Amino acid sequence: MTSLDERERVAEPGNPLHVLLDPAMRIDPHPTLARLRAASPLVTPDGTVVVGDYASCLDVMRNPAMGNDTLDSPGLRGLVPNSGAKQVLDSIFFMDGGDHGRQRRLISKAFTPRITARYRPWIENIVDELFSEIDGADEFDAVGEFANLLSIRIICELLDVPMSDVDVLKEWSDDLALATELPTLVAGFRRLGLLSPEELAVVDRTCASMHAYFADLIFKRRRAPGEDLVSSLIRTEDRGQTLARHEVTNVLVTLFAAAHESVTNLITNGILALHRNRDQLALLRADPALAAPMADEVLRYDAPVQLTARVALSPTTVAGLDVDAGTVVILLLAAANRDETEFAEADRFLISRTTKRMQLAFGAGPHFCIGSSLTKLEAELAFRAVAERFTDFEVDEGSLEYRRHVVVRGLRKMTVHVSRRNLEL
Repeated sequence: MTSLDERERVAEPGNPLHVLLDPAMRIDPHPTLARLRAASPLVTPDGTVVVGDYASCLDVMRNPAMGNDTLDSPGLRGLVPNSGAKQVLDSIFFMDGGDHGRQRRLISKAFTPRITARYRPWIENIVDELFSEIDGADEFDAVGEFANLLSIRIICELLDVPMSDVDVLKEWSDDLALATELPTLVAGFRRLGLLSPEELAVVDRTCASMHAYFADLIFKRRRAPGEDLVSSLIRTEDRGQTLARHEVTNVLVTLFAAAHESVTNLITNGILALHRNRDQLALLRADPALAAPMADEVLRYDAPVQLTARVALSPTTVAGLDVDAGTVVILLLAAANRDETEFAEADRFLISRTTKRMQLAFGAGPHFCIGSSLTKLEAELAFRAVAERFTDFEVDEGSLEYRRHVVVRGLRKMTVHVSRRNLEL
């Protein structure tokens, strides 16, 4: 094996990941990611390892010597102050060890395939309601008037919270989205300054508000449990263990922000991909059952989560390099998902694609996304509805506006022109 000291450091000055901070990267990051994948593994001047090929990314995520709590690594410890953002990062999504395993076993009981399947009818109802609301318009914003609302309404239904709270919850979720990027941002760029003091202050206020909101909701569900996710998390039990109140609160806050962002981006990326690949739109219209594999293909082809981070918990090997405990590893998931060695014609969008390899948008190993089946179900029903409801649509490419996020790439605005509708469907 090769040690980090023996490997030639990255030739260009500074961190090769800095190119991803360029706002122009949001439009089409894939040529740059392909170059980084071809050059990986890379070692930055501060010793961070960057990998972008599929096999290495999958190996790191499945390696028991690699952890998810990058902010507790020696070089990063203390960079994030004890603030609202830190509260978000103390949830199961960013922890390792026994506590992670215990909480994951308990939370997973609320996301079994049987439970997820029962959500299909009311997700279909919400999709129908949203299409009814935009019915009659010649154009609509696929982000603000469809995907965003679909995601937030489903979460509200899942938690059984009043629809009158949708607007404030959506605002909180948007404000908190940047906080969920902090572990990867700080791990990849070694500084907190990527978020302004004003943004961190907003995160603090929002986190306090959301914790208070969900703490009150938990109190109400303990007194009058129902069939919602909050009640399920409260009563779930494994080996005589249950989730503590603060654990349920942390899960709900982080799940709310992460799920809302991921579903919104998955749906809008899929609509844009259909617009740009009319042959695939024709396939979907001919066979709406392809909406299910299409969700996986969108996650591979235009992954909402561009990169993630891991830290070595003990000495191990990464992409042929011997690394010490505490070494941070950045995984370029969007690059790995277009690795030609694993996916034939990787740069093509093919909704009927069949492969033995899983796309890595939801991660792998002990931190594989708990809510992946629900996320894909929401996207499947949205894609099916788009194909069935519109006999023709065009995305206004000039309307595309991307959010400033680096880790989770997504649109802020996308105008869709509808020229003909099939109102009977």
